[in-house]
Amino acid sequence: MIRLWMATLLLAVPAAGAPTLAFGRLEHTPSRCQIVANGRPLDCQRLQITANGSSGLRLRFIGDDEETGGSYQLSFISLEGDQGSPLSCDRSGCRLEQSRWSASLLSTAWVRFDARGLPTGLPIARTASGRCWIDAETVSCESHSRNAHAMSAEAQL
Repeated sequence: MIRLWMATLLLAVPAAGAPTLAFGRLEHTPSRCQIVANGRPLDCQRLQITANGSSGLRLRFIGDDEETGGSYQLSFISLEGDQGSPLSCDRSGCRLEQSRWSASLLSTAWVRFDARGLPTGLPIARTASGRCWIDAETVSCESHSRNAHAMSAEAQL
């Protein structure tokens, strides 16, 4: 009886439709990638561009820390920009649709992870001014914050 009731309930609940806001992530292994965090240049191996609804993008530059076996991430949170989002996502994945895009920054975040993938401390997140750019060959971001070093990252597509 319980199984029949649950089956009826499942049939009565409408199936979830496709979301109206773009949501997804593009992951890329750049040919060259560098982060400058706290005044120190570091190599990075991965780039993630994430659409967070219709309000903006998170551009995350990720590097491997060979000394500790862990990793580090520098993230930039941007507004959508005048041109809209450069990221187009569907059920098969995400891709960059625009060859030129730029937007103002809202914040940056720096975090390190140990070899097990656990954070080694709290992320250092700050409101920041600056910009991110995407063109046919490069993704780059540069931020400036009061009482903190400038942070930047660039990846060649």
